[in-house]
Amino acid sequence: MLNATKLTKSFPGDVKAVRNVSISLRPGQIVALVGASGSGKSTLLNLLAGLADADTGEVQFNDERVLGPSEKLVPGHEAIRLVHQEYQLMPNVSVRENIAYALRFFEKSYRNFRVNELLKLCRLTDVQERLPRQVSGGEKQRTAIARAIADKPAVLLLDEPFSHLDLPNRLLVRDLLFDLVRHQPDGVVQTSCLFVTHDTTDALSIADMLGILRDGKLIQLGAPADLYHRPVTAYAARMTGPVTIIKAKHVSLFDLPVSGSPDALVCLRPEQITLSDAGTPGTVRAVYFRGSNFELDVDLSRYVSVRLFTSRNDVQVGQLVHVTLVDAPVWYLKS
Repeated sequence: MLNATKLTKSFPGDVKAVRNVSISLRPGQIVALVGASGSGKSTLLNLLAGLADADTGEVQFNDERVLGPSEKLVPGHEAIRLVHQEYQLMPNVSVRENIAYALRFFEKSYRNFRVNELLKLCRLTDVQERLPRQVSGGEKQRTAIARAIADKPAVLLLDEPFSHLDLPNRLLVRDLLFDLVRHQPDGVVQTSCLFVTHDTTDALSIADMLGILRDGKLIQLGAPADLYHRPVTAYAARMTGPVTIIKAKHVSLFDLPVSGSPDALVCLRPEQITLSDAGTPGTVRAVYFRGSNFELDVDLSRYVSVRLFTSRNDVQVGQLVHVTLVDAPVWYLKS
């Protein structure tokens, strides 16, 4: 088990990259941390991997402290692997040799067996003899992951694993991570995976636990469904998907009573709002085609615009429609 307790890390210029972050990672668990650029995601990964020294706090793996680079000649922990955003592949050797390098101290027959297994798992068999510059971004990413898991580490850390990938490759990498953690043989120590991202689409779908980072602070951590339906702040709500945030006094537009302060913030997800024959009138401001449905922005007043999904294909910009809430009560945010 990987445990981080009250980690802080600052840089010159009073830049506080990580602020009092505590997090745990159990065997076989997938944890995703979501935050905007500059929220401290990459710095936190380096601290967890033993590649940077924390100012305060500590990281433990199986109840033993993970040493930082100031205490160890070769930084890092033998059971923890970090895949950087830039992949850091060796440029002048093939995909196969990049993966095999991680197994250079193993017996040759096992090394060949494991490399072949990883090439198949990561769908790299057809490009195994190519150099990194001769393969796609998705193939580079999968090569980096294959190299990181070659000797079956206990913890896999990933820095923005989906950021440079098109949709087909995003799905491939997402499914690969799921298979790595979920489908390991009985008796094998289960690999844990923690990845950071600025896009929650993939995090919501595969993570057991989801955390929200803002300005170096872990402001919320829990099951993805809990964070989606019950975010603590407007920032957390926006980081976990499409949302309408209005002041509580405006819920009266939906014939609902105001609870608490009229200036409190209310979170409404698109699926909570639907078009209806009767209800609150509004004007369609924008229509976005999403493939399986349409996303609408509807102005209900000068101050209130809501976002909703619909399967109707006859809605036009400027059209008068009626909307209603289908999933009450509404969720009140702390800030």
